[in-house]
Amino acid sequence: MAAINAINASLKYGHNLLARNECRLAVIVGQQIRFRRKGFKEQKILSTPRELPIDAEMESRRVSNKESVVPSELADLRFAFPEFLPKPVVKHRDRLCEQLMRNDLIRRRTVIDIPEFYVGSILSVTISDPYAPGKVSRFVGICIERAGQGTDANFTLRNRVDGQGVEIRYDMYNPTIREIQVLRLEKRLDPHLLYLRDALPEFSHFPFDMTPEPLPAGAEVPVNGVRVVMKKWPWTRKWEGHDLEGIAQLTDLPDWQYINKWRKKNSYEKYDLMKEYREHIPEEE
Repeated sequence: MAAINAINASLKYGHNLLARNECRLAVIVGQQIRFRRKGFKEQKILSTPRELPIDAEMESRRVSNKESVVPSELADLRFAFPEFLPKPVVKHRDRLCEQLMRNDLIRRRTVIDIPEFYVGSILSVTISDPYAPGKVSRFVGICIERAGQGTDANFTLRNRVDGQGVEIRYDMYNPTIREIQVLRLEKRLDPHLLYLRDALPEFSHFPFDMTPEPLPAGAEVPVNGVRVVMKKWPWTRKWEGHDLEGIAQLTDLPDWQYINKWRKKNSYEKYDLMKEYREHIPEEE
């Protein structure tokens, strides 16, 4: 909760700084209008308005290079709580809407404990289900994707049930969620694990009675460097064209797949004169 409040304060400070700059510019424009009416000489308006004085606490939150208002010790929290970040598309951002959504997220976190987890972590989610025998449904799986911002944040779990791959996407702040438990906290090499749909079954199977594996206090989140083995071609996507580190070397692709991949990757090398020179230069030189 302290980390979330720190992020909220940093984002709020950035919004307040922009609002102060806008007010400063409005004051300068108003002075120009009054000077013109009285016949005085107009003053030059700066494209970047000056910042109003701020207190020492706000000044201490800045980085030394003046490029960021988020302290360095809180920079990694954007990976643990990505739903608190603004939308990646600038034209879709709204400061008031973002502030209201952050307030809703914090209020929801006071009711339920939403732990820190990443893509690759194994979770257990318990939700209220009126059609389940005990009115409660529980699912265990590996997190293969996190998406959305604010109250639209969601994550997808994958597991194999009775030999069939099952994926469930949960809205992180859905009021029907009763508990989110992290059974194994770890990261993977890629930002998503959607290619597990085309991987061998053993890489997507996790027992429902799995016991939690807590990390020592203060320990860093480990990175699981496993490289999954894919099924035989064809797949649901052209994974050979993606820059993914968590997939083992693909050896059963058709020849034309190799040719197209090589041609796409090396299409610019025919213009590389230095490469041609290095290939034809004698060994003694």
